[in-house]
Amino acid sequence: MPAEPSGDHSWLFDLVAVDPGARHQALARHQATLVAASDALDEWNGLWSAHYRSRSSQARLQAAMDRAHTRLYRLRGQTIYGPLDAFRDSPDDDLDRRARWAPYAALYLRWETDHPDEWGARESSMWSRWSTKETLLHRFRRAGVPEGVEPQLAELTLAALQRPYRCKDWMYASLVRHFHDPLFFHEVETLTSADDPLVRLRAQFVLHVAEHPDRNVTRVSWRRWLDANQLTV
Repeated sequence: MPAEPSGDHSWLFDLVAVDPGARHQALARHQATLVAASDALDEWNGLWSAHYRSRSSQARLQAAMDRAHTRLYRLRGQTIYGPLDAFRDSPDDDLDRRARWAPYAALYLRWETDHPDEWGARESSMWSRWSTKETLLHRFRRAGVPEGVEPQLAELTLAALQRPYRCKDWMYASLVRHFHDPLFFHEVETLTSADDPLVRLRAQFVLHVAEHPDRNVTRVSWRRWLDANQLTV
């Protein structure tokens, strides 16, 4: 099992702080750390190319590659992606570890919901942000939603039901089988009377998913449900 990231990551929650100054300070720190990690990755790639082609000084090149690799993962571990990797790699049956890192997964999804431009900026990620969102939602769907983050995930699901569709939003529907708060379902029920017909249909679909928790939710489940009920959007 990969080692968990060390150090204090609490400052990352300022990425969604109400105070714009605190939020932008955290964003600047996060992006600067990602730049340093990217530089370490570039160094490792350059050394790998030299190591691959060279037949001399192999030990020296390998040592330099190891240093660049260590620096890359130390720096990446200081960004939000360190806790996210720890959450992703937590065994399903290690409830304590999953609960420890789940708030950072919820934070990442909150960041996308509240500040999509900052979240989606090129300098905010080294790799695909959409696949990261998909991975986190898949982990919650498969292994369940820890009690400590259920209110946040329920709130994010309600937000996804009411906004213009964003990539991977369909996966929020698969989380509702893990929610237990009657208030969440009351609010979804309220949305079945929303002015926007698409919101009404989404809310009805989510209630359908909650009533049939054994059925797997996939990318096509929504369309199949619409067709089965002779509904259109």
